[in-house]
Amino acid sequence: MLWGDNADNIYDFEINRIEPFRIPGLSRLTGPFRYDFFVGSLHGHTLVPNPAYQASPSPDIPNVINPGDPWVHMEKVSFKPTRNLEFGFDRLTLWGGKEHAPITIHTFLHSFFSFQNVSVNEKFGRDDPGDRLGTFDFTWRLPFLTHWITLYTDSVVHDDVSPISAPRRSGYHPGIYLARLPGLAHLDLRLEGANTEPTSHANINQGGFLYYETIERQGPTNNGFLVGDWAGRQGKGGQVWLTYHLSPQEEIQFQYRNAKASSAFIPGGTTQNDFAWHVVKRVRKDFELRGWVQYERWKAPIYEPGLHSDTTAAFQVTWFASEWNK
Repeated sequence: MLWGDNADNIYDFEINRIEPFRIPGLSRLTGPFRYDFFVGSLHGHTLVPNPAYQASPSPDIPNVINPGDPWVHMEKVSFKPTRNLEFGFDRLTLWGGKEHAPITIHTFLHSFFSFQNVSVNEKFGRDDPGDRLGTFDFTWRLPFLTHWITLYTDSVVHDDVSPISAPRRSGYHPGIYLARLPGLAHLDLRLEGANTEPTSHANINQGGFLYYETIERQGPTNNGFLVGDWAGRQGKGGQVWLTYHLSPQEEIQFQYRNAKASSAFIPGGTTQNDFAWHVVKRVRKDFELRGWVQYERWKAPIYEPGLHSDTTAAFQVTWFASEWNK
């Protein structure tokens, strides 16, 4: 829920342990682990100086309403204690930016090792360690049903080390995957839900908690788009995929998605319902056809009153030259 698959790419430096690593002794309990780290710059964050601070500078007043174009670093570590269970922890931090301390090794380390609340003077000043979010995720293939059912979830919390320590202040994205259905070996089903409106947080109004921060008001966005979960701020929704596999390289898929934004965030709220059909067909070994059609019904009174709909279609032809050369 920190960095989605559809997030806009950024220029970054990344370290990724692609093969599991074992620590003698410890890995007997936790199993092998992997780690991933990246640091880079974000764009599209508007610098908004604070007129009150400019008129009367004070450590009790934020020097900016929103700093411009901060940097981001993210760390993830995953453990696999059994062949059917894997869990991990992530941490994402936005720091620096225009009118804040420059990006240096010192400010990076200050942000990296900051796990506690800081004083008001530090938070409102140039040395703010940044906006910090943490996640916990797991994937579990159920006992006796390891080839049938997989449970998984992702969760995110703001200003806490982990969602485990603050479940009522967290957002969640759980799911279940059925690799096959009884009597239908070629059919699989995946269901997911998402909720970024915690049951208890500091400010229930105007999306002022997850993916938002007192100083970094634009939160984890790049070029104006949220890099986190598709549910967005104070949103709820769900998705379902039903896929029939004609062969290992061919499939027919139906997809449905519902997404709602709270009226406490956007006046009148918003509602989206998407229905999509996707087909992949290999005409020949080196020739593939793909077709996709989506029908959407949406309502967003703040943008345009009433219920609206639209239809989108796409078609793709792929030729695999490597197959032709063999």
